[in-house]
Amino acid sequence: MTTPGSQVGTKERLNLVLVGVAGVGKTTLGEGAERRLGLSFWDVDIGFEALEGADIDTLLARYGDEELDSRLVKYCASKLFRVNSCTIVAAPARVTHYKSFWEAVRTSAIAIHLRGKPLEIYMRQDVWVDGRKLTMEEKLEDPWKQDFYEYYWWRLQHCQKAGHTIRIVGDLRADLKRLCGVIQDLVSTIRPP
Repeated sequence: MTTPGSQVGTKERLNLVLVGVAGVGKTTLGEGAERRLGLSFWDVDIGFEALEGADIDTLLARYGDEELDSRLVKYCASKLFRVNSCTIVAAPARVTHYKSFWEAVRTSAIAIHLRGKPLEIYMRQDVWVDGRKLTMEEKLEDPWKQDFYEYYWWRLQHCQKAGHTIRIVGDLRADLKRLCGVIQDLVSTIRPP
């Protein structure tokens, strides 16, 4: 699905940024598309963790939400201008509500929203409460599931700013095939044959 105006300036946009809620499959599908299409792939979280020398949870404890998000947005924006043309980039969900993130994307990339069904995404994730991982049955209890649904719908409104949306059905082969098809079409507009 393409939103009105999403093709404006396409030839000047050099990279493809995958956005979506945490757990939708940005990294898995981005890595698969890299192998299948021979394009570069870069995961913002992994790059930022390497730069900082710590994982996101440690960095969250170190900086707090607001400072971590600010650093992630700046890092992502600076890297978008430096990565090779037609690089597939997995953006962290936590930065998609920042105007500065979308300004950087509009300047140097085409955004692709990977959208899955909320319950399927939620059930694939580990949920920890007081240092203990919840069982599948516990995850279905209202307080935890409701928290995720609120997060999902809030995050969705920001991810829908992407010019393209791909429905993720949870079948890796089918999802990867759809993503690769969209990427091939977009790359042909960036680098005509």
